[in-house]
Amino acid sequence: MKQTYSHSPKPFSGPISFTLKGDKLTVDTGRKMHEVQLGAVDTVRMTFEPGRLAQRSFRTKVIMKDGKSFTFNSLDWKSLVEAQELTREYRAFVKALCEAIVRANPEARFVAGKPMGLWLPSSALAVASLLAMAYLVWQAFQMGATPVALLGILLAVVGYWQIEPMIRLNKPRRFRTEALPEELLPKAG
Repeated sequence: MKQTYSHSPKPFSGPISFTLKGDKLTVDTGRKMHEVQLGAVDTVRMTFEPGRLAQRSFRTKVIMKDGKSFTFNSLDWKSLVEAQELTREYRAFVKALCEAIVRANPEARFVAGKPMGLWLPSSALAVASLLAMAYLVWQAFQMGATPVALLGILLAVVGYWQIEPMIRLNKPRRFRTEALPEELLPKAG
């Protein structure tokens, strides 16, 4: 059975098409066509990528045994300000691709989230930033600068709203192909 997925990964880039057939994946960038043997896949990594305020973006990265890799995400950019969420298409393609990879190479690793070496410092920096903001708000209240303190609270709330999902969803962990991490897939409507 043949499965396809196509998207424009950046606002001013051409579409990239992926065609999955058996144990082969064809990647067509418009300029070049690459054939990927799924038996040579080492790791599949699914992550949450912060997007614009109204949109969440998810990314899947496939890393080969030779170190080469390719990625695709859940947004199809139409212009600099317009992106379409490819919920159904992305979910179906990720599921089909992971199943095909595990059939071609049962030793392939399936991981969710960022690598621990990136996630841990990012998490520590986020917590430190929020604690620093809380200290500054407290100091502003102590000095009687209520408007500055309220502005600090607003900035802390917005910062938490943006940073918390990035830290929570990108916690490093393994997953099985029969149980894809639902939190790293666009919500099915």
